[in-house]
Amino acid sequence: MSCMRLIHGQLKLPLIPRTPFAPRNASYSRMLSTRNYHNVVRQASKQQAINTTPYLDSPNTIAKPLLASRNTRGISNMSTSTPKPTIAVISIGQMGLGIASLLLATGYRVITNVSDRSTATQTRAKNANIECLSSDTDLVQQADYILSIVPPRDAIATAQRIETALRSTQNATSSKVVHYLDLNAISPTTARQIEAIFTPLRPTIVFIDGGIIGAPPSLSRTTSPESNSSLEKWTKPGIPISGPDSISDTELISVLNMRFVNEKIGSASGLKCCFAALSKGFTALVLQSFSTASSLGVYAHLQDYLEENNPGAGEKARKSVVGCTTKAYRWVEEMRQIGETFDVEGGWQGRAQVFREIAGVFEGLADVVEREGAGKLGDAEGVVRGLGEGLRKSG
Repeated sequence: MSCMRLIHGQLKLPLIPRTPFAPRNASYSRMLSTRNYHNVVRQASKQQAINTTPYLDSPNTIAKPLLASRNTRGISNMSTSTPKPTIAVISIGQMGLGIASLLLATGYRVITNVSDRSTATQTRAKNANIECLSSDTDLVQQADYILSIVPPRDAIATAQRIETALRSTQNATSSKVVHYLDLNAISPTTARQIEAIFTPLRPTIVFIDGGIIGAPPSLSRTTSPESNSSLEKWTKPGIPISGPDSISDTELISVLNMRFVNEKIGSASGLKCCFAALSKGFTALVLQSFSTASSLGVYAHLQDYLEENNPGAGEKARKSVVGCTTKAYRWVEEMRQIGETFDVEGGWQGRAQVFREIAGVFEGLADVVEREGAGKLGDAEGVVRGLGEGLRKSG
């Protein structure tokens, strides 16, 4: 078995070694029993089948098959001789910064264009060692992958920006292929609209539908009890992706914890919407329940009953209230996108308007945060008290 080789995908049987006891002639073949000989062939055929399994991008990609399992997370790296691609991240908010930091920690070059953003955003990007370019034209010329991570309301405008920059440099970069990954919380309908923006520029640009499920990547450090050495571990969100095109960098797939859903544009973004409907829908219900209890003067009693009847639920609810204050403005459009998903894809039609109403809950909170500042609201009780006061003033 140790002599078995696969050369250019073809089966090569074991060579007959030259030794004083086994000269290169037919006598060596007779030393192998018929059973052992066929075992060699059988095992070689199995190995050849594994090595020729279709990969995510092409048969030339050296990696484990991505589609081997629906739950595939770890993918082996590409050849170390292959240079890592340049990744553009737009924009550098909380999630974008976390994704960029993870990529930088694993050796990728990360670029962005924050020339039109606030001084705080520019400083945040520079402090994270992200290369800040002065224009979208420079960005598309240098990037191999573009990750769009913006508020849902800006998803289409961001795609149009990149399309304009690509069109202006099409002649200069005609041989280059750029992958555009829309990782925003949008409906399948919006994802298909964005795909249509890039369709005239194919094959210069490849559109990948996606979403981000979970909190931004974070690095934790622990000490090994055995060696007393420091250990680093990244906690990552999940990134489902879908569409007819593929990603050849299997290391990038593993680093970003991507999971291929299917070949339809809209499936990955729809999955994100279905998940967010549960997690953020819960937060919207908590905001309404807690703020109403606060107005009635029974907030503390509600917390007591939660703890008695559903231990842990109260703590989770309170954390969700405090955690959403700085994100509420982003979630307004996300709720509308969820409603559109349930309407069009789920067949709920007008009955999905509940999420359009939920958008109003987060819009009300966003107004309070903008007026008061998230830091002044304090704990969950302070947040819902401020929300209730804001509702009474607007009513």
